[in-house]
Amino acid sequence: MKTGMTGKTGTALLILSAALAAAACKQEAEGPKPCCTQIDIPAGVAKFAVVADDVTGPSDGQKVMMKLGLLQPVKREQIYGPMKVLYANVMKRTAFEPIHFEGWFYASESDARAGNEGNAIAKIVREQTDHGPKCENRIKYNFAEQVDRAFIHSTRGEQELQEDLNDTCHIGEKKKVARYDEKFAHKTTYKLDAGNQAVEISYPYLEMGKDEFVADLKTNSAMAAWAEFMTSMFSQAEQLKSLTFVGIHNEEPVVKISVSREQFDNILARLQETIASHAAITFQTIGMGAKTSEAAEKEQEQFKSKTYKDALGKLPKEQVTISPKLKWVGGWKDSLHKERGGKKGRK
Repeated sequence: MKTGMTGKTGTALLILSAALAAAACKQEAEGPKPCCTQIDIPAGVAKFAVVADDVTGPSDGQKVMMKLGLLQPVKREQIYGPMKVLYANVMKRTAFEPIHFEGWFYASESDARAGNEGNAIAKIVREQTDHGPKCENRIKYNFAEQVDRAFIHSTRGEQELQEDLNDTCHIGEKKKVARYDEKFAHKTTYKLDAGNQAVEISYPYLEMGKDEFVADLKTNSAMAAWAEFMTSMFSQAEQLKSLTFVGIHNEEPVVKISVSREQFDNILARLQETIASHAAITFQTIGMGAKTSEAAEKEQEQFKSKTYKDALGKLPKEQVTISPKLKWVGGWKDSLHKERGGKKGRK
């Protein structure tokens, strides 16, 4: 009797062992299952893969932490599409929205698996107290985007470029602001040379708010426009290597000045600041009664003219062309060319 029981037990154990071994072999043959359910991505949105999808908490109090790897290169503005698709999916995939959600995007699947937050290129977050998502975009603007933003800054001001802090995920459509000169026949334009990282600005000298050239173009005014564009473009477009400014008056170029990044940094970066500082001092002398407004204005215009001439004199002559129709303030008869040792010059 005892022997019989032992036989039955041994047989049962053998059958159990065989079943476990078979299950183990089957699992090994199947291989590891993917960690996450992938998301259907609509056409026109950059593709990405879910590499981590960690969910904690009860069904009505979930906290979701996800890591996503992009499957293609994207520009800065293109990352908002994947973030919005991800957010919409996570908010609707269960009966209850998560009380906390974070989605970290990386440039590749391998970067996402490594999980270094410092390498993340964007993230979308909704905390429990938030009414909507918040996005952080770490992708840098490419050269063409830098130039376009610098041009907008130079022509229409910083306000048009400011981020809407109530819609950092760009869910709402941004209202397009029309240019003040949208219907003008003459307007400021630029030509992009992406290969050489260079830009040419074409600027018509117009009456304020009108589509007509100024009647009497002053040289200091012409130089002020050049200095403003030069400073703004080099300051706003970090990859810009060369800028050419072409000033147009009465349908013909009267100013053409080319400046490299190195020349700007070493010679011209403080040009506007120098003139503005002197203007502040001049204003103080008027306030203290040391000079009449007429005398102060004359002195200021002479200072501007000399400062612009000194700055341009430090550039190679082939980079500076100024029409003889423009007259320098201060009674100088010698031109930039003559100051460099030439026989003839422009007034």
